[in-house]
Amino acid sequence: MSPLEPSHRGTLRRGAGPIEVLAAAAASALLLWIASPAVGIGALAWVALVPAALVALGAPETRGARAVVPLAVSLHLELQLVPALPFGIAENQWGEPPLPVLVGDSPMAAAALVYVPALGALLYALRFPQPWPAGAARSGLVAVWVPALAWAALDLLRARYDPAGLWGGLYVSQHSSAAAALAAVGGPGVLTALQVAVGFGAALLVLRRRSALPATVSVAVALGATVVVAERLGTPAGEPVVVAAAQPGYDTSEWEYGPVRYFAPGRRDLARASSDVVADLGALARKASGRGAEIVVWPEAVVWVDPYEEAGVRRELAMLAAETKAVVVVPFFDPARAESAVLAALPSGRLTEPQPKQRPMWFLGERARDAPARPLAGRSARLGVLLGVDVQDAGSARALAAAGATLLASSTHDWAELATQQVALSRIAAAAVRLPLVRADWRYASTIVDTDRRGRADGGLGRSRTVLVATVHARSSDAPYLWVGDLLGWAGVVVLAVCWALRRGSRLRAGA
Repeated sequence: MSPLEPSHRGTLRRGAGPIEVLAAAAASALLLWIASPAVGIGALAWVALVPAALVALGAPETRGARAVVPLAVSLHLELQLVPALPFGIAENQWGEPPLPVLVGDSPMAAAALVYVPALGALLYALRFPQPWPAGAARSGLVAVWVPALAWAALDLLRARYDPAGLWGGLYVSQHSSAAAALAAVGGPGVLTALQVAVGFGAALLVLRRRSALPATVSVAVALGATVVVAERLGTPAGEPVVVAAAQPGYDTSEWEYGPVRYFAPGRRDLARASSDVVADLGALARKASGRGAEIVVWPEAVVWVDPYEEAGVRRELAMLAAETKAVVVVPFFDPARAESAVLAALPSGRLTEPQPKQRPMWFLGERARDAPARPLAGRSARLGVLLGVDVQDAGSARALAAAGATLLASSTHDWAELATQQVALSRIAAAAVRLPLVRADWRYASTIVDTDRRGRADGGLGRSRTVLVATVHARSSDAPYLWVGDLLGWAGVVVLAVCWALRRGSRLRAGA
């Protein structure tokens, strides 16, 4: 029998050597990177894991098989993180990291040399994504669906708790494809699990042929059923509303620019600086209003005082909303409390109660007020505002949609290399809850997406000063994700725990 021919146990007789393991891991990592928003060929994500899966399933009890997927994850993250965290990105920016992770005003060195290797080692120690007891892989269903659920769990846990979870989630690759609609069925975890199941199912079919049929049929059935459910939801309909995203073309670190000169050390006057920025963005709001905008979304932290506590800024915002007859979405940052929040200035001259940021960047020393997610009341829509990295976890959008939001807004303060990823995450979040989205950034990639996931306006990836205006359809969310939640990801956590317990029990019995 050839050493690559299936044995009577349905696995390969020998494990892969180090070169094969490295080649398979590198191939999968490269394909995942090409499928990611960094390059954008999302269709490749459905087959990207085949090289690693061939090794992982070929001889699942060998060290090479155990290492190949953690190595692929690590290489993929290195490809994602290293170019995305250039030196200088934190220069003159707000936030004081509680840990000394910045080198050259960037966490890139810490991410590349510490975080990624540590995560890879942890995944290897946990036998990700194959923690089953010896012999369990003889079942094709186990060999395919345990990795699928394991990866859904990994993406969920990274999105919820990992500051670097902005990069490397498998589901983000589908942000601009028709497959993004599947996220409405059960959240981004559905996209992750299906991609992994397809990759591992294809590898199993190559390795076992006839005995792989039940598992590959199950993958086809799961994929088909998810597509049917998504199709039955139909094309969302809603009330038309004209919205705008204001993109100033500079940010608060650029002190040489007129509107932000009072942010500079030695000249810092946050109330005066905030008034200058309100006046400058007010020009964009008036331009948007002249084109019929009913809602104007500003980027993250345009005001560096609490408008409720600074009478001059409060008055200027109220006058602007009354003049434009538009709802102006105003994110602000309070340095004294290190808190981010957002409010809306209404045409009546009233300011809404602030909504806190849902995912404060604790790793930059940021905090948030202890308050539940709730939409801002507007004239023609209820605005669910996602600040900064709130879009990293689609659960943030889900909480706002469940609270009655009919329109999502994403206000960010990105550097160029992060903008692509943030756009992808925001589009996935909008697809998961089936709501339109207005994204406003200081400098890059502001965009407006309707309920059909089609872009209505796009500021492009280049730095520019612009205001985008488009009509979208505000509506109450009918996505199953609202009541299903991230069940699939949490089910993956449970399955992994059960597999680890069974493996531990089998080893104890074997040693008895």
